[in-house]
Amino acid sequence: MTEIVLAHDYLVQTGGAERVVATWASGFGARSITTLAYRPESTFEVFASLEVKASLPPAFAGHVERLLPALPAIAGRTTVRGGDVALASSSGWAHRFRYEMPHVVYVHTPARWLYAADDYRLRLSRVRRAGLTASTPLLRRGDREAMARASAIVANSAVTQQRIRDAYELDSIVVHPPVEPVAEVAIAPQRALPEEFAVVVARDRGYKNVALAVEAARAAGLSIVVVGAGSEVLTERSSGVYGLGRVTDEELCWVYRTAAVVLGAGREDFGLTVIEAALEGTPAATIAAGGYLETVMPGVNGFYAASDVSNDVEALATAVTRARSLGRAECVRWAEQFSAEAHRGRLLEALGEAGRVG
Repeated sequence: MTEIVLAHDYLVQTGGAERVVATWASGFGARSITTLAYRPESTFEVFASLEVKASLPPAFAGHVERLLPALPAIAGRTTVRGGDVALASSSGWAHRFRYEMPHVVYVHTPARWLYAADDYRLRLSRVRRAGLTASTPLLRRGDREAMARASAIVANSAVTQQRIRDAYELDSIVVHPPVEPVAEVAIAPQRALPEEFAVVVARDRGYKNVALAVEAARAAGLSIVVVGAGSEVLTERSSGVYGLGRVTDEELCWVYRTAAVVLGAGREDFGLTVIEAALEGTPAATIAAGGYLETVMPGVNGFYAASDVSNDVEALATAVTRARSLGRAECVRWAEQFSAEAHRGRLLEALGEAGRVG
């Protein structure tokens, strides 16, 4: 039996990439995972059952991105040992680890801080932006060398596959992320919410474009619930905006199931929330870009904004109105093709094609 060990950038949140790795932890019978940082109270409980090997002390786990100037070197000195093959989940760091066995890299996106600077660096100070800009050529060279060491590369979507080609001039196989219901039981959040509302699930990242989602929902005559770390500050009940911040999986399940529509306004690599919502019978309204082109089937589980202008409120509002007419059963059927079982089968197939897993 082939023993698979796992690697991931850092385990300090409950984002889509972490959900993928959580599925691997149980689905592949993994016993250990190597990462830069680990905060058990801030990520999925399943990781507590693994041997977690973190490079950074716990005191630094809550401030990983502040260490950015040093992270490439730290990642390069992080060694992955044990097992027959490593499966690495990377959005910019885990592919830089040193592997003592063949390793396959599952790419959620090439590093935004290197290849999508306008998205990532908006939140950095002027000094840090200048320093990162000056060092980008050298950092990119090291990043490309690290990716080229992989035994095989797997992209989470066709969009990411093209980005890998652009960034690294390397080929990859597309295997969509696993999507399962976020919880078996739905529990309403403690905060009072309106009877009808749209929802957008997004952490505090500029490329998520939460402002567009909020304005589009309001233009369509709906209140909007914003879920994600830091969204509490967006609450403005007089304008129909309810920021819930981080919620439990059970609460997220309730929000998905109760919402009239889920919005996608950012430049996503895959668009996980669209499928999670569809599993609860909720349609989507999104921009016609990025991973949404693979996760939304117009007329089945949602509609795209007719305009490709990233700030066209009216176009996205129209998609919201159209999506509300779709049937819940059709949404569920569409989403089932992205199941964890299907993901594991395709990923093992991809690993097998690379000659690493029998």
